[in-house]
Amino acid sequence: MSNQKTFDPFSIWQDHYKNVENYWREAMGEQIKTEEFSEWMGKVLEGNLLFKQMTDKSSKQYLEQMNLPSREDLSNLSSLIVNLDTKVDDLEEKLEENLENQQSSSAVKKEMALLKKEVKEIGSKLDEALQFLKENQKSNNKSNNTKENSNK
Repeated sequence: MSNQKTFDPFSIWQDHYKNVENYWREAMGEQIKTEEFSEWMGKVLEGNLLFKQMTDKSSKQYLEQMNLPSREDLSNLSSLIVNLDTKVDDLEEKLEENLENQQSSSAVKKEMALLKKEVKEIGSKLDEALQFLKENQKSNNKSNNTKENSNK
């Protein structure tokens, strides 16, 4: 009893598949190699291309009539957004540079204020020195006048 084979539908199906595949592979291989098949395949591809173009055109017209964006519209919008993002980044960089320059200009303003203060201090010291020299010259002139008057 152990020598009895059990019924295996899978092996039957597998054998059938292999036989059919071998037959059709040879038959189709011969047909594909012919010039007529190439011409027919070219016509099929041209028909598919024409169908696709008609479908694209009608879909685009439908979307326009329904006021819906097409893939091309979304692509253009995406491109515009990317360009806008780039411009915003550039403006942001320029703004940061301007802020840095303004900070440095405020430092320059502070330095200018300090310089003005120092110049005023120097000016007042020069005025004091000039006043002192004038007073010294007057006193020298008086003493010289007194000496001349006493020598006479």
